[in-house]
Amino acid sequence: MRAVSHRIPTEFGNDVYVALEDFDRRLYFRWDLTTDTIDLNKPVPQNNYDIPSKIACASSMLWHSALIHPDETHLLRVYLHTIFRHLERYRNRTRNASCKLRLRDRSRMDYLWSEIHIITYYDGLKPVVAYGNIRNIQAQKLWQQRVEREAAHDKLTGLLNKDACKKRIIDYLAGLSRDIDQAAMLLIDADGFKGINDTFGHLFGDAVLTDMGNAILHNFRHSDIKGRIGGDEFIVLFRNMTNVPVLKERCDRLIHNLNRKYKNGNEELPFSISIGASFYPDHGTSYTELFKHADRALYEAKSQGKNQYMIYHPSLIGQASITNHRAPVDFEGLQQKAFKDNMIEFIFRLLYETNSPEATISLSLGMFGKQFNLDRVAVDRFNPATNQYTTAFEWLSPNGVSLKPQEHREDISRLLCLRNNMVLSGYKATSYGVMSICEDTAEKEEEYQECIQFFQIGAFAHCLISHGSDTLGCIGFESTAPHVFKEEAIRKLSIFAVILGNILLTPHDDNKLRQQNAHLRDLLDHMQEIIYVIDKITMHPVYFNRTIRQALPDGMAKQPCYQLFHKRQTPCPNCPVQKLSGEGSEYIQCEIDNWNSGAKICSRACNLFWDDTNGRPLALVIQEPF
Repeated sequence: MRAVSHRIPTEFGNDVYVALEDFDRRLYFRWDLTTDTIDLNKPVPQNNYDIPSKIACASSMLWHSALIHPDETHLLRVYLHTIFRHLERYRNRTRNASCKLRLRDRSRMDYLWSEIHIITYYDGLKPVVAYGNIRNIQAQKLWQQRVEREAAHDKLTGLLNKDACKKRIIDYLAGLSRDIDQAAMLLIDADGFKGINDTFGHLFGDAVLTDMGNAILHNFRHSDIKGRIGGDEFIVLFRNMTNVPVLKERCDRLIHNLNRKYKNGNEELPFSISIGASFYPDHGTSYTELFKHADRALYEAKSQGKNQYMIYHPSLIGQASITNHRAPVDFEGLQQKAFKDNMIEFIFRLLYETNSPEATISLSLGMFGKQFNLDRVAVDRFNPATNQYTTAFEWLSPNGVSLKPQEHREDISRLLCLRNNMVLSGYKATSYGVMSICEDTAEKEEEYQECIQFFQIGAFAHCLISHGSDTLGCIGFESTAPHVFKEEAIRKLSIFAVILGNILLTPHDDNKLRQQNAHLRDLLDHMQEIIYVIDKITMHPVYFNRTIRQALPDGMAKQPCYQLFHKRQTPCPNCPVQKLSGEGSEYIQCEIDNWNSGAKICSRACNLFWDDTNGRPLALVIQEPF
């Protein structure tokens, strides 16, 4: 076959852009806002989207054609509403926007997660045209969802962990109407578990807890929220409780199923559970109220002989003799103490356990707020294209006021700009980094007093977050009253800013891919699964996580993966890597034979873009431990 020759370009021209578009598989479009027409840039590269090359009446067609997933159509409404607000600061300028949403694929049977960047141009105050691109991020989104799903579940029982369960219950309760809805919160506690753990050992104790979690999982409905909140303590939110006798029957059945005896030689140890229940809205409408009252009922069940359930009734409040049987294990108190004693170790342990920088940041902000008695702790991201700071993560005390625009009915953009200018004007270099500190905002200039009153800012301490020479944002401590920021608070603020800039926050710029990959390697090293990256052509591994490195004999790393792990001379028949397309974003899962035991193991693979591989096509492979 004769090779196709190409003219070597001497500058960036249309042919170079076309080649780059075709390689990157990004779609570029132009939206004429005066005629409401969208045109894809031609020639259009091969793609998996159901997007025509021209869309007339675009704003209506995008809304009604189901091209955008129904759960994300509101983003289109927000964009259109935003650009047509005629704000003076955009006169004869441009406005940048980006979002992540799902677009219908070519088969019209599914949707693909995509990232869209769009620049809108204004003629005076009128938006006239927008240019943008669409990038397929399906593989990254599926990976993120898997990580978030694993971070939300207790590894021993498979139920939700404490934080994830609490959040889901709070979110569910927020959507209820106290006039028409009913629900029940159940706290389930093991009776005599310590004796079993001490007598039979921790491994047997873990098996008992696993059995207990499995019984809870199958005793309640799929729609109910079920989680493990402590060592032998579980919680269930019984949703849509329209029939109290049904709830009681479920409690009786669970108690009966878990009432048993364990034997060790001549010694026999009983095991049972106790349950405390509270009802929405009769006993409270918030997570805190329902939890407190269910906990009272649980104590009552235990104090009256255990192995039973008790529904909260108000007379329990007046029993002065009641002491909280859970007091010796104050999980939140232990967390707060661990954070205070060794903040850095706590943050890294949290990162390794959750595999989620977002969850680590959110939980750490709350730890700071409680330790230093603050009302707002937040991380703001800096966008160099717009020179603007926007709140990315935020923790509020009951007195704190959010700076997120969506939390306010009125337009707060002017006040937010004033507030940001107030903080920015105070930045100066200190021994702890570049900081802006004010311990009493009553002393600030008169021009800032309006935003100070609106956002109830009595004092603040902010530290810039940087990565090399790039500014990524800032981390801030705020109080609604004048507040003295002691050296410990300033020091920890500075340390957390460094951790944010180098590990937890990743730059927006694609040129920072190397830092992102280093972070990915660090997280993969602390996962228990067998994880490796292979060259898709040679099937030779280019990276192993720590789980493999510790068990791999020297000199074996140069073998192809099928020979290294499965003792085969040819690729595995059902290998997920072989099913991946050249550069697609799909996520393949299948079962392959394990040479060691003959059993099948779950194996997952997706294409991976790494930093230092000279363009080699790579795949990330995750296998369950053999």
